[in-house]
Amino acid sequence: MNDLTLVQEYLICAVNEKGKISSFQTEKLVCLIAAGLLDLQLADCIQIEENSVTVVNELPSDRMHLQDLYDVVDQGKPVTLKKVAEAYMGTLTDKRLQAWMDSIGSSLADLGVVTVVSGGLLAKKNAYVPSAAIIHRIVDMMKAELFEDVEITEEIASLIILLDKSHSLKTYFSAYEQKEIKETLTNLAESDEGRMIKGMIEQVESMIVMMSVFVAACS
Repeated sequence: MNDLTLVQEYLICAVNEKGKISSFQTEKLVCLIAAGLLDLQLADCIQIEENSVTVVNELPSDRMHLQDLYDVVDQGKPVTLKKVAEAYMGTLTDKRLQAWMDSIGSSLADLGVVTVVSGGLLAKKNAYVPSAAIIHRIVDMMKAELFEDVEITEEIASLIILLDKSHSLKTYFSAYEQKEIKETLTNLAESDEGRMIKGMIEQVESMIVMMSVFVAACS
């Protein structure tokens, strides 16, 4: 099975048992957008600097589920994080956000790791229920990098921070494990070899704060 990208991993871990993220779960949705932007950065498609993002390369074929987000950013000039958040959460409906989530969900269905559940006649939104196997695989991958003597990658560090900020980490880790995770990331960020991870942590937290402030102002 092909490796999953950051935003795919995040969606799998963030949805509830019915394969959905409620429109009222603002923090989870903001973190989904942040996950998409970080995914594009990890693929060397965009550059994130303080409160803006800039396209630097074309979207690769293995990131087509990020096409809509890429189009939002691809304006020939830097685009603020506020504008990115506005594109998905600054309207009365969540039509564009849902369409993008469907793109991510469909990419996961194509890989055979989620089951698509129709919303029925009244609720027309599709849901994407992850298999137990893929959840275990992602959690085991996080645990391997966190609790074993291996290097923590930017992708896993980003996923853990996003799950923590969206209050999803507690679904997969005990209170004791969560405490250990935070201590591990803090110690790593303070070490010489952890400068890259420290930068990623700061970047994730900054994006979430900036977009959350905008969304709160629109509420």
